[in-house]
Amino acid sequence: MSKARPVIQRRLAAILCADVAGYARLMSLDEGSAFALLHSHREIIDRQIGWYDGRTANTAGDSIVAEFPSSINAVKCALDIQERIAEANEDIPTERRVIFRIGVHVGEIISKDGDLFGDGVNIAARMEKLAPPGCICLSETAYHYTHKALSVPFDDLGPQLFKNLTTPIHAYVTRPPANPLSRAIPAVHRKNLFNLTRRLHRILTVSVLKIARPEGLTSIEPSVLASLHDAPAIDEHRLAARIGVDLGSAQRMVRHLEGQGLICRANNAGGRRPLLSLTPAGLDLFSRLYPVILSVRDEVMGCLSEREREVLLDLLARVVASNEHKNNHGAR
Repeated sequence: MSKARPVIQRRLAAILCADVAGYARLMSLDEGSAFALLHSHREIIDRQIGWYDGRTANTAGDSIVAEFPSSINAVKCALDIQERIAEANEDIPTERRVIFRIGVHVGEIISKDGDLFGDGVNIAARMEKLAPPGCICLSETAYHYTHKALSVPFDDLGPQLFKNLTTPIHAYVTRPPANPLSRAIPAVHRKNLFNLTRRLHRILTVSVLKIARPEGLTSIEPSVLASLHDAPAIDEHRLAARIGVDLGSAQRMVRHLEGQGLICRANNAGGRRPLLSLTPAGLDLFSRLYPVILSVRDEVMGCLSEREREVLLDLLARVVASNEHKNNHGAR
């Protein structure tokens, strides 16, 4: 049986090339530590490439090649990678830090079995070699597409001559902002539970109000609508338990939402407590709120991979369940 011919495609893309500055020296100092740091930093890079709709194509040793449908996303991704790796390096001795150089170009590529080839990749790789450690070097084409959309400074390196390329390529260098987001929280505070909890509470409060306020709801009432959407025909006691509030608070919210025509009560044939459900207006409102909830969730958790989101939610659920159980037991 003859082998299937490889699929070869040509297309225009933004190409990102990255490798570690001085990796051979780092390996000679401490091979195990250098390899572990490279693996850790690669997780950061892979996560950011995915977040910016990129695709990792070629990897070999300490080098990475990725493609993006958007040149702006490619450069934003490169900036975020450098910023987050700088943060990860803060507690590592200077001489042992794994620091990347990144090059970005926009051009035609050849894709064969998922790997990338062609002049577009070659030029991105040449740009990467020009980049100082921790910085990003852009070809003139990439700079043309992105510089007006990014609020970072660019250093003009002028035309650059490269072996096997007959035409000089104009190059520009940029780097993350002088006061990057990753260093906005001092390292000592990043390990302080109460400081982080306070700041997270503020972020989440603002996010919840983005969902609730435009519809005239309180910060908890979207949870009431969501709960009755997922579990219709429950009584007030069950509703209070589902959304994690006391019975009096649940009853006040139910009265408010009833007054808005969003919730209705029905007689419970098997018990004395009336059952609650969403009215057609309540169902319609929740159908409008749900995409907003997903958008705000992604905005808050955008720096995390899907697996990290799952782990975080699982840990938070365990903390909440444990503390609510202790509080409920202590109140008896």
